Amino acid sequence: MADAPDTDLRIPTAVLLNPRDRVIDAAVKLGCAMVVVGDPTAPLPDNAPGEPLRSAWIEDPGELIELLRELDLPAPVSCFGFGELGCAAAAVVNERLGWPGNPPGALAAFKDKARLRAVVGDRAGAPVAHALCTGRDQILPATERIGFPCVVKPVDGTGSSGVRYLADRAAAEDFVTGSAEFTTPHLVEEFLAGTEYSVEAVTSPEGHRVLAVTEKATTGAPHFVETGHTLPVTLGPAAEEAITGLVTAVLDAVDYRYGPSHTEVMLTAAGPRLIESHGRPGGDRISDMLDLALGEDVFAQMIAAVLGLEPLPAGPRKRVAGIRYVTFDRMVPLHGISTELVASLPGVAEVHISVPAGATPPEVRRSGDRHAFVVGTGDTREELENNLARAVRTLTAGSKPA
Repeated sequence: MADAPDTDLRIPTAVLLNPRDRVIDAAVKLGCAMVVVGDPTAPLPDNAPGEPLRSAWIEDPGELIELLRELDLPAPVSCFGFGELGCAAAAVVNERLGWPGNPPGALAAFKDKARLRAVVGDRAGAPVAHALCTGRDQILPATERIGFPCVVKPVDGTGSSGVRYLADRAAAEDFVTGSAEFTTPHLVEEFLAGTEYSVEAVTSPEGHRVLAVTEKATTGAPHFVETGHTLPVTLGPAAEEAITGLVTAVLDAVDYRYGPSHTEVMLTAAGPRLIESHGRPGGDRISDMLDLALGEDVFAQMIAAVLGLEPLPAGPRKRVAGIRYVTFDRMVPLHGISTELVASLPGVAEVHISVPAGATPPEVRRSGDRHAFVVGTGDTREELENNLARAVRTLTAGSKPA
């Protein structure tokens, strides 16, 4: 077990669950002492200070709670997780140890899509018609009540996993008789027509603050896997006011008190409708893009708010940032690709390839299947698109055999 940090009573301590390098950087900038916690198999970043505390906190947060209780860390101290599992576990740790943070009920509502709809009700505008199905035999009756087209998805799913668009009864019957095991409750929802956005916000004792509206692209039906994001985008004043009101109502309804949130909305002809919301930063490097484009460090803002520290000022940047996912030829095994050339191109901030060298790229049915991505910036939307298009062309060309 790791030793307690050498900490002065005036120095706040951040307990960090499987932190990224940017989370550690944020704690350093704020002058915090740190206890870095990694699950037994988690690779931790090179900038992690000292010897990490290893704990199977994902399976058993109770074990971590006892280890932290033994450390007897002086106040102010709080536990932080910024992923889907980490934010929920941190809330439980903080409640059990009497540390400040979000109530576990708020994170539980975000994780369970049916519970979120029940908690929000009509506070965020017209509720989306939906039905909770705890068994496979309930799917067809639910689709008949909701009407076609509709969408079915696991109540606790992430990364587009398990999402299906059902155009008609035949599609619903195919889903019901499919080979996938029905191991978790599902939600059948009305299909929302319009333009989908996500809204990145941060919450502190001063309230909820919308940082950016993010434009997204997806593969469309049937799985709606996200293929790109761009932020910030500007909508009309009426749309922005309505979206801000929806997000604020959702966060108030679940009693979300601290930190970043990521709310997905469909802007329909009748106004914005809630798709889902999460008490964490947006995935797909959206937190990085907020910093690259606007100088908004959501990790530092949450740590400062919870521990009562003076927040770091946002950077002076006013740019546009985006991520584009790259799909390689699925008929050809991927040979080793050097990303150095792409990384050196103008405006490129990060390049990542997920498919191992020699493997055949998979069909993209969920976020985890995507082959590669490029993150970039530009002073204008046009410059950003040019930078990303050049990077994607270069990466794709490098994937082809000589």
